[in-house]
Amino acid sequence: MLVAAAEARAAQDPTALARTGTAAIESRRFGDALEAFTRAAAMQPGDASLCFGAGVAAFMLGQNDVAQTRFECALARDPDYLPAAEWLADLHYRAGRLHEAISIYEAARERSPDRRDLQDTLANWRKEYELQSRFHAVRTEHFTAQFEVATDEPIAREVVDRLEAAYSRVGKALGVYPSQPIVAVLYTREQFVDITRLPAWSVAAYDGRIRLPLGGVAAQRDELDRVVSHEFVHAVVAMVGGRTVPAWVNEGLATVLEPAGSADAEAALAHADVRPGLSRLHSFTGLSRSDAEIAYASAARGVRRLIEQRGSAAVVALLEDLARGAPFASAFEQRIAMRYEDFAALVARD
Repeated sequence: MLVAAAEARAAQDPTALARTGTAAIESRRFGDALEAFTRAAAMQPGDASLCFGAGVAAFMLGQNDVAQTRFECALARDPDYLPAAEWLADLHYRAGRLHEAISIYEAARERSPDRRDLQDTLANWRKEYELQSRFHAVRTEHFTAQFEVATDEPIAREVVDRLEAAYSRVGKALGVYPSQPIVAVLYTREQFVDITRLPAWSVAAYDGRIRLPLGGVAAQRDELDRVVSHEFVHAVVAMVGGRTVPAWVNEGLATVLEPAGSADAEAALAHADVRPGLSRLHSFTGLSRSDAEIAYASAARGVRRLIEQRGSAAVVALLEDLARGAPFASAFEQRIAMRYEDFAALVARD
């Protein structure tokens, strides 16, 4: 009775709810964080930090419209609340709304003129916006390809055609057909490196838009098929599972669903001296080219084993659970009917 009464009081205390939300974000329980911060914000309408906390949680869950509303709420309550401006600008940037992102950063820079990082980001975004203003576009039912030089229109049309083929093939495999249009931006290699800041070995990227450097990939049709399919799967994962999906699930699924499957990628494991466990592959940040090859191969083997054991529908259900805010380990056990640690050990023995 005493515990229940204390919990009831805490549920009506915005300060206690804010602490609950903060702890939930720190432990990556973003569904719990969103609920706590949303309730606290309704009780304490003058506190920008509560709207911001709800926005961060919604952003991580892939609930972009909710995140935008919550960040805007924070700035309406306190126009000088810089973290909300940074996250809102990043949200617009990822969606390709560069003009909105730049406008927010310009206002933030005026309020914080000593923040050199704001100035640097603003300069990069302005340069990208100027480049994008020169782009042409070709469209299909589900995709838009943007490109700078008119003579690249044939390859742009080929990109969207191959994306449409991936849409049908991957949709059939997963039972998922994204309703939101997806943008693919085609760059020179130099533009791609300058804008994405990714390692030199990267051949494409997805951050809300598919980013694809032309050149070698465009000349190799099988490779183009593989790359656009891989990045399309990343778009599907983001739309279904939000931003908390472990890298090994995301990259592994994208690799397994490439047109030729994952056999070639997994072959790298036969020559690997050390194989990282799945628990070490929740992020691929900072990997060298050789380490990345092993990481992708290990991820693909893990996802292939998931699909063999429980089917692709279970993997999609796992992604959906993550988008609702379920912790990965508990969602994994529920959908795969095995503890995550036991599954990781099983894959390590393969």
